[in-house]
Amino acid sequence: MKSKKILFLCAAAASIALTGCYDEKMDWHTPDGHGAVVSSEIPLALAEKIANYDYIKNYMAQYMPNVPIGLGIGADKYLSDEAYAAVANANFMMFTAGNAMKHSSVVKNDGSLNVGEGSTVRLFLDKAESNGIEVFGHNFIWHTQQNQTYLKSLIAPKMEVQSDGDIASVVKNGGFESGTLEGWMGWGNGSTREISAQGEGYNSNYSAVLTNPKDANAWDAQFCQDLSAALEIGKTYVIRFKAKCSVASGQLQTCVQQPSGSYPAEGYHTFSVGTEWTTCEYEFTVASHDQLTRLCINFGAVAATYYIDDVEFGEKVVDPMDNVLAGDDSDFEGGTTGAWGSWGNSSSKSVSEKGGGYNSDYCMVLENPTDANQWSAQCAYTFSDPFINGTTYIIQFYAKSDVAGATLQFQVQNSTTYGSQEGYHTFELTTDWVQYEYEYTCSKDDVDRILLNFGKTAAKYYIDNIKFGPKKSSASARKFSAPRRASKVVYTFKTAEEKRELLLSAMQNWITNMAAACPNVKQWDVVNEPITDGTYKLRGVDEGAWMNDDAEPTEDNVNGLNLNWESDHFYWGYYIGKDYAVKAFQYAREAVGSGAKLYINDYNLETSPGKLAALIDFVNYIDQNGAQVDGIGTQMHVTASTITKDEVDQMFKTLAATGKLIRISELDVALGTATPSAEQMQTQSDVYQMIITSYKENIPTAQQGGICIWGLSDAADEHEYWLTDESPNIFDKNYARKTAYKGVCDGIAGQDIGETFSGDEWTKSYE
Repeated sequence: MKSKKILFLCAAAASIALTGCYDEKMDWHTPDGHGAVVSSEIPLALAEKIANYDYIKNYMAQYMPNVPIGLGIGADKYLSDEAYAAVANANFMMFTAGNAMKHSSVVKNDGSLNVGEGSTVRLFLDKAESNGIEVFGHNFIWHTQQNQTYLKSLIAPKMEVQSDGDIASVVKNGGFESGTLEGWMGWGNGSTREISAQGEGYNSNYSAVLTNPKDANAWDAQFCQDLSAALEIGKTYVIRFKAKCSVASGQLQTCVQQPSGSYPAEGYHTFSVGTEWTTCEYEFTVASHDQLTRLCINFGAVAATYYIDDVEFGEKVVDPMDNVLAGDDSDFEGGTTGAWGSWGNSSSKSVSEKGGGYNSDYCMVLENPTDANQWSAQCAYTFSDPFINGTTYIIQFYAKSDVAGATLQFQVQNSTTYGSQEGYHTFELTTDWVQYEYEYTCSKDDVDRILLNFGKTAAKYYIDNIKFGPKKSSASARKFSAPRRASKVVYTFKTAEEKRELLLSAMQNWITNMAAACPNVKQWDVVNEPITDGTYKLRGVDEGAWMNDDAEPTEDNVNGLNLNWESDHFYWGYYIGKDYAVKAFQYAREAVGSGAKLYINDYNLETSPGKLAALIDFVNYIDQNGAQVDGIGTQMHVTASTITKDEVDQMFKTLAATGKLIRISELDVALGTATPSAEQMQTQSDVYQMIITSYKENIPTAQQGGICIWGLSDAADEHEYWLTDESPNIFDKNYARKTAYKGVCDGIAGQDIGETFSGDEWTKSYE
């Protein structure tokens, strides 16, 4: 089948050696006893032969029927470059998208899939199918090109911020309890800002609701308030607010800026926000900009709906004392009352219901059932060392009562003799949270206990954020180091089982929804590259600890995860265990049906018998534990100068013995140069032919799942990230056929097709 169309696609290749058969005929001398030389007797040059080869898929249909010849293709290039698409369509039966169908390309930060009308996946599938090309699904589960942001957000610990200071807030309408967004403004990225429905605030009626419709830069969608006065250089400020998000992977960024000109800004900080209310707090010192009068909450990074409440911003108020209480002894966020004890008047001490604290989950609750003397019901904290005689101490706490005017009394004493009582001071409470403070100077040598007496009024007393310690000097109280966090962050980690279940659900949703979006895709790589090099272990399962859940989180490790994982790397097996692959094949089978073919895929199998054996062992494990692997893909990214026929033969024989479908999934042959010589191109052609010949000889016909050439051409834009400065493909950078094109076709045919051409073939193609 020769045509001018073949010449159009391959003319550049032909031109490199086309000397002209008619010129040769003119110089051809007639042998003795031979009649006149005719064109059919003149041998064709190599480039002339290659130009006269048919399309690859036609040889495949003739010599290897029912076995697809495929191409690893760039979906974006296929959609935008018609010359590229024409060569691909003409030569191949099946396409495997290099990146477009992978997790990180499809799954958005909220876990939904970008597969609708106008998406790259949808356009690619439609164009391939309109040209009669099948698509091979690549891939479901890998250790790279996973949406790390989304997956990590599912298993991240709950973060709680515990403040070590307070804020002289200048924000207006920070609690939104007016039922309006008065004082606030915003813009950008098609976003919206509105007040919540009643009851949707953080332990209150209202919050701000910010909706960002698409992922962008953080600052592309903003929620801002202009302040009445500019921030001062050298002063330390704190932003604190409550937030939650419609997705687990939300992100909010705060900063302050000038409201005009080039909008200079500083104090940037990014918060990870999940689906439960959390406290976001950050401290910074203004370094260099004056006229910073605008507070910004940027919400453009992740498409989601954000709820914001209890916004405070202002100069940091430093604790006036060196606080000696911490954790549950101070803020009760562990759900206990710590070392506080209580007694008297049939009173009780407990922790509030969740959400009952002062802008926090928990507080201490003291209940006095009947009016009595102030000291009839007491709550006490005892220290291991006595106070220092002559030192001034400060007690500070937030409190409220269910009875307006109920009183709390502060005092100190010796915990053993109950003597040395002093420091008495009475606070009158309201039904709203108020911060109370009192200082006293110790005049005894044996005081070691503080008391809060609550026996006078029958009432419930809610107490939170208790601080007590020696009063700071005026100088030390106002001296800060900057920038630093104004608070410590407390993490509550999910259990291993909780993480496993969350990720299995995410895996099932991804596979199910992706398969549903690609109903005509009937072959998939379900698990890709599960075996390590050298050690031949299962990636993330038994190759070593990737994470220590009990490690103290740091700024670089805020999710309790080892963040030296490369971008978009995620090891499913670390959290799910060896059965991650079993589950993946089960979910895939449910999603695509019994007639689809499901593969496991890996590389270096031709040069690493140990890795090959480990992969087959893993396949057997999957088959024996409730799932079914239909086929094994061997990638075969080989180097022409080092690969041997014995290695290839032995691999195919070993794979054939599994009884599975065997597929050459990503074949290319590197030469080590982007400008190969004619000799190097012939070697490359020989390797392509040898691999395909070995495949035919060693894999029974019934087990031949297909051959996929990885990449169409040597063009630089196809090798920006893979085999850069190389020439591994069968078309050159101009989409002209290389010598390797002939090697592929001859391997498929099992013969040198070019030897069957006569000199007349030149006139048929080039007339």
